[in-house]
Amino acid sequence: MSFSSLEASEDWGLVEFVAIDFETANESRASACEVSLVRFVNGKATESLTSLVYQDRFNGFNTSLHGMDEKTVKDAPLFWELWPELRVFIGSSPLLAHYAGFDMSVLVGALEGEPVGAEIPYFCSLVMSRRMLELTYYGLPGVADHLGIEYPMEHRAESDARAAGEVACRLLELANSESFLELAKSLKVSPGLLTDDGASGSSYKGHHSGLTSADKEQLLRETPESELYADPDFAGKKIVFTGAMLSMTRTEAELAVMKAGGLPSGTVNSKTNLLVFGYQDPRFLRGQALSAKRAKADSLRASGSDIEVIDELLFREMLAERDGLSGDVS
Repeated sequence: MSFSSLEASEDWGLVEFVAIDFETANESRASACEVSLVRFVNGKATESLTSLVYQDRFNGFNTSLHGMDEKTVKDAPLFWELWPELRVFIGSSPLLAHYAGFDMSVLVGALEGEPVGAEIPYFCSLVMSRRMLELTYYGLPGVADHLGIEYPMEHRAESDARAAGEVACRLLELANSESFLELAKSLKVSPGLLTDDGASGSSYKGHHSGLTSADKEQLLRETPESELYADPDFAGKKIVFTGAMLSMTRTEAELAVMKAGGLPSGTVNSKTNLLVFGYQDPRFLRGQALSAKRAKADSLRASGSDIEVIDELLFREMLAERDGLSGDVS
């Protein structure tokens, strides 16, 4: 485990919190392979605590993102061995993550039933970004770029945690808020709470969506009823894919969306709610920076359409969180 002081960033407001980020080894939420905590005091990143975590199985998709594998963590401690020191570092400060639903579930899974200790409040910079900003892509790279925050996109825990913390500080500045509680109240976002029983909260209170039983019967005639559910991030929404998915086939992705209540579509238009992009082969872009579907989504968004663009990584995380991110900007 490494501890370091950090170069202070610009003073953005009076608040103290600990930004947290995990990297995972495989598809399991219990497969944390790296964790980082970065403390922010009065808008400044002041210190960090980062460690690799032992895992014995990595899949190719996760390794392609962060570059770690079994050899990287072969001498690292287990997470429950790290937790006492991490818990002391957090102290009484709230936690902050970009898509906290993912990081909190990784934390709970990594503890493997070990107690959290005292309850820990947490907030999500992704949920708040979706409520405050007019963007097409709310992943950490998109939000950081919009706010002018340097983000190396390393998919490593410390750089991601620090970027999420800086995003949160900028959001506080934009809202002229002195605390996350004040900001959450103004955005109608419920704070999250991590307890020995798990994590809950950090969601937008005004979001409602769903599919009718007729829609489900039409789209999923061959799917057992036990596999159908209504995920607020997908239910009733028209969803389009572009590019090659690396972790699943296009058919598998569309089926996963339908099981969650979504409506896959092949065309981007004014009724599209979500565009998911995978790997874009430069040979098929014909010299353009974006695929035709992404360019169309940007154009429609600029004209007032409510279309959101996400990458494959965030799509997979949203699928895994069946209760939904619930931070829709609508």
